[in-house]
Amino acid sequence: MTCNTVELIRPRTRPRRGTMPSRREFLIRCVQFAVALRASIGALARLQSAELSPGFGRQELKLLAAAIDEVIPASDRMPSASAAGGIAYLQQLGWQYDSISKDIEAFLHLLQRACDEESSIGFADLESQRRVTLMKGIEKSDAKLVSSFVAYTYEAYYTRPQVQGLLSCSVPATAGDGDELLLAPVRKLPGLYREVHEQ
Repeated sequence: MTCNTVELIRPRTRPRRGTMPSRREFLIRCVQFAVALRASIGALARLQSAELSPGFGRQELKLLAAAIDEVIPASDRMPSASAAGGIAYLQQLGWQYDSISKDIEAFLHLLQRACDEESSIGFADLESQRRVTLMKGIEKSDAKLVSSFVAYTYEAYYTRPQVQGLLSCSVPATAGDGDELLLAPVRKLPGLYREVHEQ
């Protein structure tokens, strides 16, 4: 009788096979998952650091950076368009919309051709005034393409959280009786209505 009681009270130390893994199996699976996750993150990082698009090689990216920095240069506290992440944004935009990718490629091709005709050095190596002159010349020949490029650049710049944070305005502090100070000039104005008196 005591044997049967002991057996009933003693818990099963090992669950049935197939329902729950052992501690060792669980740890092995966790390590395998961690290794697989780390490998996939590494592969993703290599993918992102590689050339993102066959249409934008290293020279095109350098030309794109110089062109968008000429549209929106750095000033005061504000970063330039390329420093704010405009190049990555334009590449992603090009991935999503084939027409935008074609517009940007056409603009860069036109810009490179105009630069080759103008001088022997690249657009990125030109001084700022010559870049502006070159882009204005392109605008005369194809205003729609330049206008589209400028619009894409503005979109790439002003949608960046870094830029939006720099543009935010704080509410100026007012004195304790701020409402009265603000309303005083309004109260001095004559009424813009006609008073009606009861008779």
